[in-house]
Amino acid sequence: MAKYFNVNGLCRPEKHYMVDLSSRLEQIKRMVDNGDYFTINRGRQYGKTTTLNALAEYLRKDYEVVSLDFQTMDTMSFDGVQNFVAAFAGELLDSVGDFPEGIEEQFLEFVEGTARINSLNALFRVIKSWCGKLDQGGGVDH
Repeated sequence: MAKYFNVNGLCRPEKHYMVDLSSRLEQIKRMVDNGDYFTINRGRQYGKTTTLNALAEYLRKDYEVVSLDFQTMDTMSFDGVQNFVAAFAGELLDSVGDFPEGIEEQFLEFVEGTARINSLNALFRVIKSWCGKLDQGGGVDH
């Protein structure tokens, strides 16, 4: 199949004509490596989703990449901290293939409502523990 200009949604380099993103991806990776924050904001059809998907692939060799879509969460998920924590933990469980030992069970406790404390602080402690295990080489082999 010949390449064509895609004007509806995610562009894939093997199927669509598109701008070379390599210099942008390198620039963003330097920011990630430095621990900097960044935003990607433009109008419709400027390649935000395409850039984020390309960035995820570009970073996978050095980082654990998690892609979450808050549009899949219903409005009740945002009604109170406990609902949000449970929904967020559920999104992580659905999005991440493998967790280091013990982490998946802790996220599941938030979803099931069996966590001792179902708060953002408790959720952030589990995420921090997860990141610590990844930094120690306790991550999943890719």
